[in-house]
Amino acid sequence: MTKRFLAFLLLLNVATLPAQSTFDDDYRFPEGIYLSHDALLAAEPDLEWEAIDGEMVQLPEDFRVQIANYGYNDVRINAEILPYAISLDGQAYFFTRKDERRRFHEFSGLRVMGALSTMRYDTVIHTRQLMKAYNPANGRPFRQAYVDLEKKMTLNKILHLRSGALYPFSRATLLRLCARDEELVTALRSADPQDETLLLRALRLYDDRHPVTLPIK
Repeated sequence: MTKRFLAFLLLLNVATLPAQSTFDDDYRFPEGIYLSHDALLAAEPDLEWEAIDGEMVQLPEDFRVQIANYGYNDVRINAEILPYAISLDGQAYFFTRKDERRRFHEFSGLRVMGALSTMRYDTVIHTRQLMKAYNPANGRPFRQAYVDLEKKMTLNKILHLRSGALYPFSRATLLRLCARDEELVTALRSADPQDETLLLRALRLYDDRHPVTLPIK
């Protein structure tokens, strides 16, 4: 009787486990707000859409979502907590920047989905540059001052799905992340490091050979 009861419990436990699916371009996440990478891997959003406030603009052609005046409707949630990612129409968009001046949060979507995923997004770099005014008579500077400048830069990244780490999209990164695939490493070593199309093909091949299933608890 005891053995039968234990077997029944085992079968019941297996039956209640969430179905796993291969994480690829067809994968769909449950809708909502994710506050950590672990929550995303578990496919369990921390908050529903009703829990946040703001005006959303979706830019699917740029793999971007912007939410103006992002905030939480529940006063028990710390307003300083930043979202990790959101899922809209089943697609994951990762929080990449907060524009303080225009008061919006920006989220960037994955362009390739797999064990090694890719994303591209803009960031703003703040720099200081010494500006000089020259005397036209003798060509000498007579006034100088530092000026604060903003420069927009596009970042191309590889997301290591299991760890959540972001790496530069480069041959050096792929050689490190694909180290256990000797055949692919050999091909990458002879590849042009500036050939982004070839590097992307290698990344997709790695994903095909090393699939990941979600959710991961």
